[in-house]
Amino acid sequence: MSKYNRVLMVSAIFMLMATVVFAGGKKDGGDVPNSEAPSAGNRTINVAALNGPSGIPMAYLFENKPHVPGADFQFHVVAGADVLLPKLLKGEVDAGILPPNVAAKVYTKNNGAIVVTAVMGQGMLNLITKDESIASLEDLRGKTVNVTGQGATPEYMFRYLLKSNGIAIAADGVAPDANSVALDFSVPAAEIAAALLSGKIQYAVVPEPFSTVATTKDASVRRVINLQDEFVALNKAAGKDSENYPMTVLVVRKELAETAPDLVAGLLESVKEAVEWTVAHPSEAGALVQNHTLGLQAPIATKVIPNGAYVFIPAKEAQFQLEELYSIFLEFAPDAIGGELPSDNFYFD
Repeated sequence: MSKYNRVLMVSAIFMLMATVVFAGGKKDGGDVPNSEAPSAGNRTINVAALNGPSGIPMAYLFENKPHVPGADFQFHVVAGADVLLPKLLKGEVDAGILPPNVAAKVYTKNNGAIVVTAVMGQGMLNLITKDESIASLEDLRGKTVNVTGQGATPEYMFRYLLKSNGIAIAADGVAPDANSVALDFSVPAAEIAAALLSGKIQYAVVPEPFSTVATTKDASVRRVINLQDEFVALNKAAGKDSENYPMTVLVVRKELAETAPDLVAGLLESVKEAVEWTVAHPSEAGALVQNHTLGLQAPIATKVIPNGAYVFIPAKEAQFQLEELYSIFLEFAPDAIGGELPSDNFYFD
């Protein structure tokens, strides 16, 4: 396997984590059962939703398909980004959700094969622990923190925040001294909550749904450090007008964006409506997530939604946020985004 494919696989595995934890999601990436036959003369546009938290806002569209003249939208469930990527590149899927760094790398390494149309989810990373003495990043000095998402946004955002706050990171495999923090990636994401509850590990940086699962099962587990708040505060202290950072983006194939921009625009209007409805109706949305086998049971999905940072920000409006995130990857792992910032053509207008 090439180095390029290994990096994509790391990020793809991160997107699969929620599927491993919860029953109810499809494992084969097949079509949803209610796909309808396309109307004569219309262009069929296949949209993929991922199992797990990133797919939650898409559940609404399985029952409320976009009505756009000239298009028939078919929605499908895929197990994760590793399944979605080849389908996008082969033209079997026209639109889907990816981590921002994966989208940038695919664009750079595949002659602009995809474009980003919107940010769908922002940062929702928290440090969770039972340790009541922890209230800030400073309190982590001398500690070992388990981190999900090695090679993706969780790892590099945490590294960035530690470094920016003057906190050293111990070398891989080396125990931290009194002034440093060690990062441990040895516990699989699906086992993080159980490991924390059992006392096997003490501190963990996790995305949704893992923080919700842990805090729901044991009231002594707390979200003690919100990485999004730390990021915003850090940038404001530096005089930057910063917002939360992106965690998921909706991409479409370049060919579709170039030949049918009106159909893409129609899809985006419906996706925006879906996100807004999901945020406003967590219980109903949770039921849809379970009904359409998107990887989470309804009670968990319902609890995840208020903490999931679901948004709809058109690509051009989100370009600054994305490039701010990409600058962090360029500092710590440039190959994870293809070694350079994507060009302006990456952002659908």
